Amino acid sequence: MNISKAKTVPIEQVLYRMGINPQKTNGFDVWYLSPFKLEKSASFKINTKLNKWYCHSSGFGGNTVDFGIKKSGCSISEALTYLKDFDVFFSFQEQNFETPDKQIDTVDYIEKITPVNHIALIQYLNSRGITKHKKANHLKEIHYLIKDKKYFALGFRNDSGGFEVRSKYAKICLGKKDITFINNESETIRVFEGFFDYLSWKEIETESSNYLILNSISLLKKNLKFLKNHSKIESFLDNDLSGNEATNFLIESFDNLVDCRELYINYKDLNEYLVNQLENGNKNKFTDSSKNKV
Repeated sequence: MNISKAKTVPIEQVLYRMGINPQKTNGFDVWYLSPFKLEKSASFKINTKLNKWYCHSSGFGGNTVDFGIKKSGCSISEALTYLKDFDVFFSFQEQNFETPDKQIDTVDYIEKITPVNHIALIQYLNSRGITKHKKANHLKEIHYLIKDKKYFALGFRNDSGGFEVRSKYAKICLGKKDITFINNESETIRVFEGFFDYLSWKEIETESSNYLILNSISLLKKNLKFLKNHSKIESFLDNDLSGNEATNFLIESFDNLVDCRELYINYKDLNEYLVNQLENGNKNKFTDSSKNKV
């Protein structure tokens, strides 16, 4: 590996392999505790767009090669030897897919599935108002390959073994597109269009039920069997044209259906409503209103 190529190895990947995880992110800036000294507040910053780093507590910075030399005290040739095994395409920030219905035909792209641990994913969940993710058994951290590039994101498992993949930069499906049905042996079932709406409800839920997460509104009509044999059906679909049409269809199909969208009537969906309440310091209002509406 020559110096020019070595400089393109993401510094975040080098830190990741060293077991050093980011503390916070702000756009292209990712902050870490300094690898050079003990500290309680993150002073080591990486600009992922430029792939440059600067340690504010130590007063020096540079590129990936500079970091290898400074951290290990090695020569340039030794740093190049160390960096040759790294993937220059690994990046949480790089990934950008636009449609949640984009489907990758096989889950063979998945390299690793773990509980959600990465700080960038936890911060993304928190930005969406989700703090109880550890209780969501279907939600995982997945590491995967697409066109020989490595990525990681949140993965929500569906009933066909595929994953709805989400991060700040990713909206795809790995594996077959399918619904997620969660059976808690309840007489009540709640219907959500996407898993972030389901996770939003779990933030305030006091009484469990069965759940049907559609993962795509187009999967509703072929999965009506999951709604039968329930004494109560609560629907939490989006406030848009497709959500309106699907809700009207459900109302016509089931006498025991309750349209719960009044709770978030001025918002696109339940998650957007939750985020708004949290931003305005109204989480208790969200909780109280939710209990009163259903």
